[in-house]
Amino acid sequence: MSNPQNTAFNSEHSSKPESIDAASRQAFDSVSQYLQAELEASGGDLSLLAKLNDTSIAKYEGLSRQAQDMLAHAYKIKQTYNEMEAQMVAVDNLVESINNLEKVTRELDKYSLQLEAKFQKLLD
Repeated sequence: MSNPQNTAFNSEHSSKPESIDAASRQAFDSVSQYLQAELEASGGDLSLLAKLNDTSIAKYEGLSRQAQDMLAHAYKIKQTYNEMEAQMVAVDNLVESINNLEKVTRELDKYSLQLEAKFQKLLD
């Protein structure tokens, strides 16, 4: 009852499912490894992006603090300028008064020299 062709057929087909199973397992393992590598790479990318975001946040917080400090200093400078502006006007007025006094002094000196010259003429 055992047919040699039948036995050859059965042994041929019985090894094919094993090779198909092995090939399927190998394909599945390869796809699994590929997907695992992709997930790890994506995870690494996300981790890198998170670090970049954290670094950017820290940098912009530092810049924000610097900008706030600069605004505070600018406000103080403006306040100091406003306080000094009245004093600067007073100094300008004082300089103008001094210039006028110097002019009057020169005129008085000139006039006194003229009077002295006239007095000398009268004495001579």
